[in-house]
Amino acid sequence: MGVVGLVLLIACANVSNLLLARAAARQRDIALRMAIGASRLRLIRQLLTESFMLAALGAGAGLLFALWGSRLLVRLLSASGKPLEFDLSLDGHLLIFTLSVATITGILFGLVPALKATRVSPNQTLKEGVQSAGTSFSRLNLGAALVVVQEALTLILLVGAGLFVSTINHILHVDAGFDTHNVLIANVDVLTAGVPKERRSSLYADMLEQLRRVPGVLSASSSALTPISGSEWNQWTYPVGKHPASQDDENVYLNRISPGYFHTMGTPMLLGRDFSERDSLAAPKTIVLSETTARTFFGAESPLGKMVGMENEPDKPRDLFRVIGVVKDAKYEALNQGASFKTAFLSASQDAQPWSAVCFEIRSSRGVEGLQPRIRDAITKANQDVSIEFQSFETQVNDSVRQQQVVALLSAFFGALALLLAIMGLYGVTAYSVARRQSEIGIRMALGAQKTAVLWLVMRSVWLMLAIGTLAGTAAALMLGRLVAGLLFGVAANDPVTLAMAALVLATAATVAAFLPARRAASLDPMRALRNE
Repeated sequence: MGVVGLVLLIACANVSNLLLARAAARQRDIALRMAIGASRLRLIRQLLTESFMLAALGAGAGLLFALWGSRLLVRLLSASGKPLEFDLSLDGHLLIFTLSVATITGILFGLVPALKATRVSPNQTLKEGVQSAGTSFSRLNLGAALVVVQEALTLILLVGAGLFVSTINHILHVDAGFDTHNVLIANVDVLTAGVPKERRSSLYADMLEQLRRVPGVLSASSSALTPISGSEWNQWTYPVGKHPASQDDENVYLNRISPGYFHTMGTPMLLGRDFSERDSLAAPKTIVLSETTARTFFGAESPLGKMVGMENEPDKPRDLFRVIGVVKDAKYEALNQGASFKTAFLSASQDAQPWSAVCFEIRSSRGVEGLQPRIRDAITKANQDVSIEFQSFETQVNDSVRQQQVVALLSAFFGALALLLAIMGLYGVTAYSVARRQSEIGIRMALGAQKTAVLWLVMRSVWLMLAIGTLAGTAAALMLGRLVAGLLFGVAANDPVTLAMAALVLATAATVAAFLPARRAASLDPMRALRNE
């Protein structure tokens, strides 16, 4: 909503400049109307009606575009994952909102041009003629001020677009610690099958054995939950004999896995060993730590063989686990989680009361789409009454960053739209300024001014407006960056590269837009300009 509001302000500044230029061209007409008895209030009402009609027509066209664009956006985002379901039908509240915004902007940004257009002296205007009457420095200054505001707002949107595009780029290319390609996830729930807790471990082991026999399956494993699934499990976990610096140091996110889980997920083992068949319910409890957890708990010491405690319910004694391995850090709940996120893994075969739901990860030698029927047959061979849901691991991970993709896509679109509006506004103001100063430029050239001098005369004012707008926009972007810092990943809100690139894009576009009327001024025939005057 903030981005849309900034784009609306830029568009309104453009319309105000348009109305200022139009009012300047109509000054003789307005003066004539006032001379024959039209009141100032009547003329202001007429000009406001025209600006309101512009706003209403623009709002109507924008509403139609929004209805089409919303559906297009949903289709684009649904093509890469689960279909999104939104109610995009038009309702009364939306119509009232659109009408209200159109009315407010039409009146608010049409009022100042209307007031300035009617603040004329009929006698003086009719005597001087349209050319001389139009050279109002206050009007030029107001138009320049609006351009400065446009450039500042555009720079804010360009910086925001750069930050969000950089964020999604960092998220999509982050080292997640696992390989999502050709991995099918089968979520199995045995609650509907009425399997008691004491039989679940053997049933899950039987299902896993059946899955590993399916042709085309390279490896298979089971876990209590899968990464980036929206599910999490954390408990107070700490190294025995060491006191944590804070309670946050005790909070570790857990998963209970079968042997072969790390191989299936593509997570490298850094130290020690994976779980094996000897980690049974009767054997001492074991645990595998992530590298961040091991470093937090034991520093530079080797964690292998060290003991880790885990708090249970208040009336139960703590559990003790021996560290048997360390694996590479892998993302747990989100791809943009912090580097200090601690995880650990427990053995599924050492769980006396397994959950009613289990996740099977199946890595295939080819695509996973055609693997589902054979996987279903293998699971139901162990128990045909269980509930099964399939999900591609790659799709699951991609769906998790859909919000960031939407933000990046929309911010880039609105940044480009704002840049286009700013270019149009700057071009209009520069062309209007050149037209009003035609006689001055003609006199300069008649007295010997070179084309480069005229070009510099026009571009100097453009670059001055650009410099002021860039400074104001940079300051505002730095302040507003704090509001979105929590949405960024891999890039700081005050990233100098993003700020420099946004300023460079704006400066290049503004220079190109202003160069066209400046070149036209430099090519002016001084005799024709003076004859017209």
